[in-house]
Amino acid sequence: MGLEVNNNKIIFTRIFKATTKAVYKAYTDKTLFAQWFHPKGATTEVFEFNVREGGKAFFAIHTPQGTSYTVTQYNKVSAPNYIDYNDFFANAQGEINKTMAGMHNIIEIEDEGEGYVKVIATSELPDAASAQRLIDMGVEQGMHSTFDNLEQLLSS
Repeated sequence: MGLEVNNNKIIFTRIFKATTKAVYKAYTDKTLFAQWFHPKGATTEVFEFNVREGGKAFFAIHTPQGTSYTVTQYNKVSAPNYIDYNDFFANAQGEINKTMAGMHNIIEIEDEGEGYVKVIATSELPDAASAQRLIDMGVEQGMHSTFDNLEQLLSS
């Protein structure tokens, strides 16, 4: 399990001891999402959260280094296995930063049997250079840390 880079795509895979419904709920329930969707040492503050096709989310991730704002636009949502969305950097008012590339994301939640689920998180960027910049910025460590939070939530 881990990270794979394929041209402009970053694919992160991890196995969890959980049900597909529990993982899907962690991604789609505002209260649960706020508990885990950030790296260790950070917090998530959710301002808007409407996970459905055509829906939108707006949230902040507060870290010791500062705060980043994200607007998410949901393209396709199919319980309990699939979430397709676009993420954009935003300002504190929820206005998308048009000078920074957005990211297309697909979350696939697969039942592996015997109480285990595989999550495949694919992030598609405009080009391979953009994907490499994210890798260089530490996205792998951030994903491991965030998924550690999800694992902790699922085991509680």
